[in-house]
Amino acid sequence: MSAVYRYLRGVDPTTGDPDPAGRVQRLEQLDQAASDCIEPTPWRDYLLRVQHAGFVSPSLIASKNAIVNAYAFYIRGRKVGVPKPTLDAVISRWIFGTLLTARYSSSSETMFEQDLARVVRLEAQDVEGFVSAVDMALNETLTSDYWTQTLVSNLETQKGRSPAALAFRAAQVVLGSRALFSDQYLRNLFTPPAQGRRAANEVHHLFPVAWLNSQGVRDRRQINQVANLADVGWYENNTIGARRPAEYVPRLRQAQNIDDNRWGRACAEHALPLGWEAMDYDQFLPERRRRMAEIIRVAFRQLGGESDSAPLTPPWFLPGAEMVWKKIGEVERALRNIIRDVYAAHFGESAAARIEASIPEKEREQLARNLARRPAGTDPLSIVDYLYLGQLPGVLFSDAVQQDVRTRLAGDQPKKRINDAIAQIAPVRNEIAHVREVPSDRLLRAAAACAEISDAVNTQAK
Repeated sequence: MSAVYRYLRGVDPTTGDPDPAGRVQRLEQLDQAASDCIEPTPWRDYLLRVQHAGFVSPSLIASKNAIVNAYAFYIRGRKVGVPKPTLDAVISRWIFGTLLTARYSSSSETMFEQDLARVVRLEAQDVEGFVSAVDMALNETLTSDYWTQTLVSNLETQKGRSPAALAFRAAQVVLGSRALFSDQYLRNLFTPPAQGRRAANEVHHLFPVAWLNSQGVRDRRQINQVANLADVGWYENNTIGARRPAEYVPRLRQAQNIDDNRWGRACAEHALPLGWEAMDYDQFLPERRRRMAEIIRVAFRQLGGESDSAPLTPPWFLPGAEMVWKKIGEVERALRNIIRDVYAAHFGESAAARIEASIPEKEREQLARNLARRPAGTDPLSIVDYLYLGQLPGVLFSDAVQQDVRTRLAGDQPKKRINDAIAQIAPVRNEIAHVREVPSDRLLRAAAACAEISDAVNTQAK
């Protein structure tokens, strides 16, 4: 509001000095900006992006300021000329990130003005400048330490409306999670088509209050930890009662015919370690907090955040993927080691440059951006670790080294076998890394392809 007030007084927004001559012009600009902001269609489209970020209900939103402020960025992006698909994507992750970190919870006006200053002077059609400015503002806060330490610490709270706790529930919506012990999507329960005597969803104590009391745990701050809460349907919550999880979980699974695969996915969606029902409460809480933080981070990446970062390791999140993910990792390490050894033997100090030259030209720009993030003084041959899985066959069988590579792989037609195997593995790896469930038949084919490569490498090594 202070910025609007300065406009009304005719104060120059850059110098802060009175400028009566420019007052009329700035008032006209203010009128046009107000007109842009109250146009119904952009406002509706913006609210759809709020829902896309997982905040489908006002009950999930801790700060109205964050919602209002993000709309200013949406309008500014339209003015700059950011294409709607790009603007929609960047605004969704901005909403998610600012609500998660409570960016506008204190000194909100000052922070908002600082944020807006990042984009206010962008030229028309400076799409890259707008996206970079917004993502840079997020990345300054959402560092690696934030995800692995700060966020986990923020989840150590009994406040169900804390920003981190609400962001976890929004993240579940983004990832298409269902209510625990139910086939209902959380999105539907948060926004039911009609109201009843009881809410469609209820927050369930995974370790019930009465049972914890019977075990000597009486501190409400410990009992009501958000890590001890999960969204369930009202009916399921009614049938759980006060029994310990080791008793009610098997009973509900049997009553609802929940097999191991379905239960594994339910646990993953709710950040529950497999076998959590038999864990000690003090052991369970920190383990779940860590997984809750990972769920939130996965959702942020699903919205396009951390786009240049290495994929998270998500086996526990996707049923059936753990074994395959592990095998893919082993195959990648084996092939990268061959590339590193062969190119070093052939080209010595110029090995890294020759590896880069073997990549198709159109892919080198992305590789260069990835390499730019390496710490100073890094071994040049670490370039191998920045190659995508699908690029490895081309580097392995480039004209300069393929004869040597063939001597390191057992069996006939190693080039064809490696290419065929990677064609099975790479898409599965990509889908697991982007938190998509992979059908079991494709997981099996990828596992078989991994075995094919492992046999070729290990047999020859012997």
